[in-house]
Amino acid sequence: MLLGIRFFVKKMFVKLFLLNFVLPFFFMAFSAQAAPVTQFAALCYHDISNGFVGNSFSLRKKDLVTQFDYLKAHYNVVSLQELREASAGKKGIPEKAVLLTFDDGLESFYENVFPLLKEYKFKAVFAVVGKWIDDGQAPDYGFKDSNPKMTTWAQLKEMSDSGLVEVVSHSYNLHQGQVFNPQGNQAAMAGYLKYDSTTKKYQSDSEFSEIVLTDLKKNNELLKKHLGKDNTVMVWPYGKSNGLSNKAAEQAGINIQMSLRPGLNSIHNLADIGRGLMMSYIDSTQFAAALEQAFVDPAPVRMIRVDLDGLWQKDEDRTEQHLGDLLESVLALSPNFALVQAMSSSGDAYFVNSEFKIRGDYFSRAAHTIKNRARVTYIYARLPQVFLKNPEKAKTALMDLAKYTDIDGVFFEVSTKEKLNENLFESLITAGRSIRPHLNFGLIGHTPPKAGLFDEVILTPQKLQKDKALWSDSHKMPARLIVALPKDYNMPASHQLAMGHSNLYLDVNFLNFSADADFKSIFYVEQNPPQHSKGEAK
Repeated sequence: MLLGIRFFVKKMFVKLFLLNFVLPFFFMAFSAQAAPVTQFAALCYHDISNGFVGNSFSLRKKDLVTQFDYLKAHYNVVSLQELREASAGKKGIPEKAVLLTFDDGLESFYENVFPLLKEYKFKAVFAVVGKWIDDGQAPDYGFKDSNPKMTTWAQLKEMSDSGLVEVVSHSYNLHQGQVFNPQGNQAAMAGYLKYDSTTKKYQSDSEFSEIVLTDLKKNNELLKKHLGKDNTVMVWPYGKSNGLSNKAAEQAGINIQMSLRPGLNSIHNLADIGRGLMMSYIDSTQFAAALEQAFVDPAPVRMIRVDLDGLWQKDEDRTEQHLGDLLESVLALSPNFALVQAMSSSGDAYFVNSEFKIRGDYFSRAAHTIKNRARVTYIYARLPQVFLKNPEKAKTALMDLAKYTDIDGVFFEVSTKEKLNENLFESLITAGRSIRPHLNFGLIGHTPPKAGLFDEVILTPQKLQKDKALWSDSHKMPARLIVALPKDYNMPASHQLAMGHSNLYLDVNFLNFSADADFKSIFYVEQNPPQHSKGEAK
């Protein structure tokens, strides 16, 4: 009898163990394995040469073969049509899915890439500039000795009909730069409003939108005429667009848009496909690492502060001299972030806008020059607390800042004595991203109470220590915490690095700053590859 009871108890224990511990884990594991894949990476190539590369955006064919071998062994190359079907819920995509894209319409794609697609059974997207195809070559493409040849419409038709290549729009004639500030700097035509030096006025929103819409419609008609297919894809030249051009694309029947934003993509948002830019100097090891990171820059933040109050003068020559001195100091230290003053503490703006007094339209010039001449990868605008006093004015002015300047993000300065208005910041962030969807937003001096509201936060070591209880909860942390160094920076910098705070902000006006060798060694990080942009500062 006792033996029977023991057997019964043991049997019940085994059942309970299975029901409460083993089976739940089994089903969890099964569910995790069965969860549909929704993310994919995308690569952006340009010229593929047989030998000598024309510029840094070219790759040798043998290097592409090495990359194709790696993709075949470790990833799953998918077509744009497969992504459409996955987006519509008709089928799934495999794990580690990668989309291949090639820009500009060069003949080297037909000669060197198309045969490889057949060999590897890969499919790819080929984005063409209609006018360049019509003309047979691109003006001032950037090759050292000559401009490369373009594919012909007959070659494009052959590749399109093969089923291996989807030929899409890279605009009809938007693949060029245009002046976008009073100082004559150039930026991508589809991304920024044109400045007219004769009338001293910027394009209106409607003028800009009409130019983009007309261009996209024209290229769609050209693709339909020569290939017999409707085009619904826009690959933005230089990866640059804005809220106005995005809407114009939608009006032209475009439902898939591609940029050069780093990071993974979702099948649920094909209107925003970011791509990793492939450069000639990326070796096989770097290629594998970049693809694993989805081309998100892993480098720690080394940020400097640039005050326009001391830089800008009413005398243009003196201002330019100050800017030249600044660039030399920046090049000597090689930071990868610059936080540039966009408004004075009294509320005068350094950018064109309809809401605040304009001290001088110089932010665009300074930001663009620091990025392109001093090779600072990321430029952020710094807005003081006075900017936030009138929420409606702030929203409109922030949209103007995003519209007329080339920035990667915005930091708001808020006194620690002030209570944060989360609703205000949410509305400002929404307004800014309506113009630049990928703008990052940060906060200076405050620990945000709400997780996920800001991408970055800058705090002093003292404030960080005071709020350490808040930061102990990882769910409340922003994507990046940056520690502000005081003016006596050498020892504190070493200390903060030793404490594991690798993201550093040098909170001194950089205009007259001179770093010693020790600080340079602390502050130095290896720079990102140059961005694919049109026109550097003069």
